[in-house]
Amino acid sequence: MKRLSVLGLTLALALTLVLAAAAAAQAQARADGRSDAGSGPAAPEFVILDYHTFLGNGASNIDFSLEELASHMDALARAGFRFVRLEDALAGRIEGANNVVVTIDDGHQTVYRAFREVLEPRGIMPFLFIYPAIVENRVRYALTPERLAELAAAGCGIGAHGYNHSSLSEQAWKKDYVQFNRELKLPGPALERLTGLRPALYAYPFGVKSERAAAELPELGYARAFVADDRVRPIALGDPDLDPLALPRTIMYRGLSAAALGSMTKRLAAAEESGRPERP
Repeated sequence: MKRLSVLGLTLALALTLVLAAAAAAQAQARADGRSDAGSGPAAPEFVILDYHTFLGNGASNIDFSLEELASHMDALARAGFRFVRLEDALAGRIEGANNVVVTIDDGHQTVYRAFREVLEPRGIMPFLFIYPAIVENRVRYALTPERLAELAAAGCGIGAHGYNHSSLSEQAWKKDYVQFNRELKLPGPALERLTGLRPALYAYPFGVKSERAAAELPELGYARAFVADDRVRPIALGDPDLDPLALPRTIMYRGLSAAALGSMTKRLAAAEESGRPERP
């Protein structure tokens, strides 16, 4: 249990440092009288965490046990973070800076237990980004169509994550533009067949955006799209530079350390200060 608590506390500490740095930068901006600082309360912010599977066998650096997931959630709650729905965060129906959204990618069968045994009892409603080929074809390791529909009915958000989870990079288009187009055009109708809901949010497979893919998504009915990497980057909807088709998420890797996240915090603070010299 000691190892589990360390994982959760490391995550809580990292997010606390990130959000504290952003708040400090905003306060400093007001103190300096910068025109972009504003005089009213700070715009609400949120961080999106990106999980994948919950086997707990140590075979993957993006896999966690249910006990580890629970330790993450409990540590964040103890640190004062609020778990909010992605839909509420995007609509601005949140307050303050300590907001966390939980998303889970792909559609692995372990998502069902993660929701029923860990997230739902804690009042956490995750958003599921699904690539529906594995669900429609009843691939052994995937959620069944019935369980995906059950999760949607229980209140989990459902978004597209490609159809086969093939890359949408420019190189992928050059290599096979037919498959590239399938990744964009097929998941929406497939998820509507599976859940009765047409998705309006899209998470790029592998977290990588291309301008070609981003240009197509609004025409296919997607209002927002998400990239992903290992950086912790708060989203402030009032940020004029925010790209609605490249909203950041933080991939939860087992190997993330407090030191690595601390260096990311330093870069974030510098960015939030809009070009101010980096503090020693």
